[in-house]
Amino acid sequence: MSYAYLFKYIIIGDTGVGKSCLLLQFTDKRFQPVHDLTIGVEFGARMITIDGKQIKLQIWDTAGQESFRSITRSYYRGAAGALLVYDITRRDTFNHLTTWLEDARQHSSSNMVIMLIGNKSDLEARRDVRKEEGEAFAREHGLIFMETSAKTAANVEEAFINTAKEIYQKIQEGVFDINNERAIGLVVSALHLGPKVQGQALKRQMESRLALSIHHLIPLCPWEVAVLKTVVAAVKEMLHKALNELFNLFSIDLKQNSSN
Repeated sequence: MSYAYLFKYIIIGDTGVGKSCLLLQFTDKRFQPVHDLTIGVEFGARMITIDGKQIKLQIWDTAGQESFRSITRSYYRGAAGALLVYDITRRDTFNHLTTWLEDARQHSSSNMVIMLIGNKSDLEARRDVRKEEGEAFAREHGLIFMETSAKTAANVEEAFINTAKEIYQKIQEGVFDINNERAIGLVVSALHLGPKVQGQALKRQMESRLALSIHHLIPLCPWEVAVLKTVVAAVKEMLHKALNELFNLFSIDLKQNSSN
């Protein structure tokens, strides 16, 4: 399915706050009560519509353990949006938000949209962090705030889509430079650009997709596979010709040396 924009998200926060469950609820609309700890990163995607335009969300769910922090940091680069998650029943996950936020802002674009999420709102009886505290933290640091429940799906849809709406608004206001898509986590479909820049946009989009496919095992579309096969075939032919020329030069050099 074609899309006008692709937004890259990253989900961050302590282990066990429900990051993977939020992703699963948003992409598959289901809750998995027992979920293995995320090792490194996991990936999900979904199409949404904003202002009549199809937008693809590419979402990276990161591990919360300190041992994977260096891996997580590499995924900040190129993210247009981040979901910073804590567990409303665990005060320590809220106390660690400042560290996560500093890390995110140090390794990402200054224009990245950050949504603060207080997850597990269905466990009101076990609440350890008041909603007002989450709202105050968000105001202090210029974040969007929402409480969610991955279990009941309360506000999960809104959290992901409101983040996308904020990114889209920044594009309309010119805050995001769509010509620097690699740096800010945006891919703009060439179909929505003028004819003069369509070729360059397709080239950049293809390069980004191939890089993701190589490093993160994202499946390519059929037409992208066809293009890749054509490129590989052309490279093979060029290498074959170059090797033949080298062989011929080497043969001539051997003959000259033997005659001398």
